Amino acid sequence: MTSHFTNQEQARLAELYQYQILDTEPEAAYDNLAHLAAFICGTSIALVNFIDEHRQWFKAKLGLDVSEMPRNVGFSYLCQQQQNVVVIPDTLADDRLAQNPVVTAYPYVRFYAGVPLLSPQGQMLGTLCVLDQKPKALSQQQIDALVALSHLVIAQLELRRNVAHVAQISEQMINQEQNARRESEIVSDRISNILESITDAFFTLDQQWRFTYINNQAAQLLQKNRTELLGQNIWETFPAIVGTSFEREYQKAVAQQTSVEFEEFYPPLDKCFAVHAYPSKDGLSVYFQDITEKHHTASALKESEERWQLALQGNNDGIWDWNLKTNQVFFSPRWKQMLGYADHEISNNLEEWSERVHPDDVDWVIQAIQAHFDRRTPYYITEHRVQCKDGSYKWILDRGQALWDETGNVVRMVGSHTDITERKQTEAELQKQNLRSQLFAEITVKIRETLHIQEILQTSVQEVQKLLQADRVLIFRLWPDGSGTVEQEAVLPDWPVILGKNIVDPCFQQGYVEKYRQGRISAITDITQADIQDCHREFLQQFGVKANLVVPILNHAGIWGLLVAHQCHTPRDWNQFELDLLQQLANQIGIALYQAQLLEQQTRQSQELARSNAELESFAYVASHDLQEPLRMVTSYLQLLERRYKPQLDGTAEQFISYAVDGAQRMQTLINDLLNYSRLTTRGQPFISVDCAAILERVKTNLKIAIEESSAIITHDPLPTVTADPTQLTQVFQNLIANAIKFRREVPVEIHIGVVGTGDWGLGTGDKVDVTPIPNAQCPIPNAPFPMPHSHSQWLFSVRDNGIGIEKQYLERIFVIFQRLHGRSKYPGTGIGLSICKKIIERHGGQIWVESQPGAGSVFYFTIPEQVNNRD
Repeated sequence: MTSHFTNQEQARLAELYQYQILDTEPEAAYDNLAHLAAFICGTSIALVNFIDEHRQWFKAKLGLDVSEMPRNVGFSYLCQQQQNVVVIPDTLADDRLAQNPVVTAYPYVRFYAGVPLLSPQGQMLGTLCVLDQKPKALSQQQIDALVALSHLVIAQLELRRNVAHVAQISEQMINQEQNARRESEIVSDRISNILESITDAFFTLDQQWRFTYINNQAAQLLQKNRTELLGQNIWETFPAIVGTSFEREYQKAVAQQTSVEFEEFYPPLDKCFAVHAYPSKDGLSVYFQDITEKHHTASALKESEERWQLALQGNNDGIWDWNLKTNQVFFSPRWKQMLGYADHEISNNLEEWSERVHPDDVDWVIQAIQAHFDRRTPYYITEHRVQCKDGSYKWILDRGQALWDETGNVVRMVGSHTDITERKQTEAELQKQNLRSQLFAEITVKIRETLHIQEILQTSVQEVQKLLQADRVLIFRLWPDGSGTVEQEAVLPDWPVILGKNIVDPCFQQGYVEKYRQGRISAITDITQADIQDCHREFLQQFGVKANLVVPILNHAGIWGLLVAHQCHTPRDWNQFELDLLQQLANQIGIALYQAQLLEQQTRQSQELARSNAELESFAYVASHDLQEPLRMVTSYLQLLERRYKPQLDGTAEQFISYAVDGAQRMQTLINDLLNYSRLTTRGQPFISVDCAAILERVKTNLKIAIEESSAIITHDPLPTVTADPTQLTQVFQNLIANAIKFRREVPVEIHIGVVGTGDWGLGTGDKVDVTPIPNAQCPIPNAPFPMPHSHSQWLFSVRDNGIGIEKQYLERIFVIFQRLHGRSKYPGTGIGLSICKKIIERHGGQIWVESQPGAGSVFYFTIPEQVNNRD
């Protein structure tokens, strides 16, 4: 037994080595077959695998990082044992397979399907296999397509072997020619004498196609004098050869530097010549013989030789040989067998072929033959259908080459038949899948074009109904109790309409919802034969359903509903592609529904925010209008009381009146500030180009009294022109400078306004810059408490003072509305000024922050983009 296995293995390896395929470079043909296998089977890995003595080598691989594996690793051995297709849906389901290294380690295979690659002699050379890292199941169509692809791999191998054989023969001929050329150069002197004595005609041409030598035999055959030919151009001397094989082959020999040989009829001399031409660095050497008589006697032998050559090249194809003079056709036994006939069942008449060509194909096939006869095509080739003995049709690749006699009439055509039915079926399936994929993409686009839920659902059912050609497609909205409502429906006229109905299926409520929530897909081919509960069968029958397909629509919150397709007029087999397609569409619907819900939520929030802002502004206006008048009345009467009864009031009463007036005035200021704060974003002016230097001068004018009373010194860097709201920018500078004057120490007040472009900050370079809050005359580089841009798109302003400073824990608190760090008796104010600054800067797309040291001063920083969009 061991000896038999060894002999069998040696024979298998010998067959494999004949193809010389191992360790060759990748080839597009094999890579395309691997990609096609993965695409058809829906896997992430596909291999064209050849089994060597101790290894498995991958000619083509998709989804795998290694080029070979040990022979004892993987599942190819199962194909070799069974000599048939092997499909393993889940490797972990079998304890023996679960221990295989490709399962326990990279590439962690959970699914495997392999087809043995069998040579024409029946030897298994390897496998075409698809793998995946998750369990799968293949339909019979996918398995058949995989088998068809394995035949194409073998066809590629056979083509490789034939090409290699032809290349080997060509190389031997070239080597022989090169050796002959070298020998001719060594004995060039001898050749001159020999050429005159040989029976072949001979002449040489230089690079300008001029005759440089002609022997006597050539002069006699060409019926020219040697003297009149030497130095003459061959095309001008013999114009009849222009456009014939003489010109084409001579040009080819010189251009490609390769020898040529051919036979051609020369009408002016009524002779047929056998020509051998050899190029050299100086020109072309031509030997020719008059074979007019030999041509006729060798025709029978030539026909036999050509038939044999075509049969050899055709391999397993059917051979045909058509004699146009007798209209008899030789059909090889394989040609007849391909159509299901025995050798004796088909005669040698042309009608045996023409009557079997499909009626829709016969006209254009005959046109293709005629085009070749007219020499408008170099050869005849068509793909058409031919009827078999059992009445079915096979797709045939029909190829042929015509032979013409000396007068240009077709006398014979020889060709071959190749069965390409499997390839055509594969192409048809691919076209079908491509069409469905295209339709899926179109449906997805239509679903995503709108974010209105009802439009999404209506588009979904209409497009799915067209795509699947189903009798009814509906979307069923599930409720928590298991009941539901038909939200949208597309149904053919002959069947009941259930749109808008509230449906309760007692069977559906008994655990079905949970299964769909986990992603379950239900496909019933025939409800009368399906393994379902009677109550569920009766429920479906009341709507005329004979087959159905149900896919859950899931969103972020769980299961939203079901996408359902019904076939009512007849049972229906739902294929895997349709299941996958419907599941993908359900996923897209779920995503679109979620986005639509988010849009609705965002719209409601935006509307609520707009309403809230409007109410806030309205409140602020009412508060300003309705509260200020009573405050003015209180203040006026208190002041009148003070003036009229001042002589009668003691000091305590005057103090009480002063407190009341001051409180009313502070309340009026607070109301005005609150109104201004509420209107910052709604009543702001459009952004325009603003000169900051002019803004600063305006602020200094507004604060002239405070500046003079405090003897404040205000300096500034050269200030830029920015895009801003001029009134609000004035308010920012005025609040910051007024605060610097207000919160001063018992030293001369010094205030400096600095500015730099963001590119000059030094931010983002990786260098830590230590900056004190009170910088020198140069503008500081701040340590911003948030990320800053690295481009030259913003201006950084700083307002620094030498005032009382701020404790670190209060640096963020001071920008909150109504937040104060000091009593009003010491530092008056409402606590809104910095909040207004923050809101203005944020409206301009910038940021504001402060750095400070108690007792040393503070630096307020804020940024303004160079180009600001209006944020009203």
